[in-house]
Amino acid sequence: MRKERDLEPFLVNSSKQRSFNEIPSQSWIRYLVGSVVSPSIFRLIVFFILLFIPITVLIIGINYRDPRHCPIEPRIRVFLIVHGSVLLGWILLLLIVSILTIRAATKNGPLNSTILVIVFSIIIILGTIFLIIWTIIGSVWTFNIYHWITYYYDTKTNFYPYNYCHPELYRFTFVYIILSYIIVFFQCCYHCFNNKFIISQN
Repeated sequence: MRKERDLEPFLVNSSKQRSFNEIPSQSWIRYLVGSVVSPSIFRLIVFFILLFIPITVLIIGINYRDPRHCPIEPRIRVFLIVHGSVLLGWILLLLIVSILTIRAATKNGPLNSTILVIVFSIIIILGTIFLIIWTIIGSVWTFNIYHWITYYYDTKTNFYPYNYCHPELYRFTFVYIILSYIIVFFQCCYHCFNNKFIISQN
C-alpha cells in the first residue's frame, strides 16, 4: 500500500482547493503523518485488539502497587503503571489519527482536521520515544534483581524478606519487557521493508 497515494486526498486544504503536495516547503508534513498513520480498516481493528495490552499492564501495576509486594525493587509497579498509561494513550491517539485519515480519504478534509492529525502525529512520535526510553529503564530495574529475587515469604507472620517480589508481578513484568523488545524489532523490520517496497514501486 502506498502511503503517499492514500494520504493525498487527506492533505487537501478545502478552503483554498490545493493540497500540501503542491507546496514543496510543506512536503515534510506528508512524511510526518505517513510515518505514524495507518489508513486501513484492518490496522484499525488491530489497534482495537491491542488495547487489552496496556489495560492488562495497568491492572497488574495497580493491583500490586503496595511496596510490600516487591520490596527488592518497588519501582517495578511504577514502571507498569506509567508504561500502561502512556501506551494506552498512545494507542488511542493512533486510533484517532487513523479514523480521521480514513474519513478524510473519502472526501476532502478540512484544514482543522489536517492540523489535528499533524499535532497528534508529533505527540505519537514523542510518545514512542518515551516508551522506548521507559522500557529500557524498566529493563534495568527488572533484570538487575533476577539472580537475587525470592518468591517466598513467611505466611505465618506475613514477614516479607528484603529480596522478595510477588511471582505474578515479577514474571509478568519480565515477560512483558521481552515481548516489547520483540514487537519493536518486528516493527522496525516491517517499516524498513515497507519503505523499500514503496521506493521500488515509485
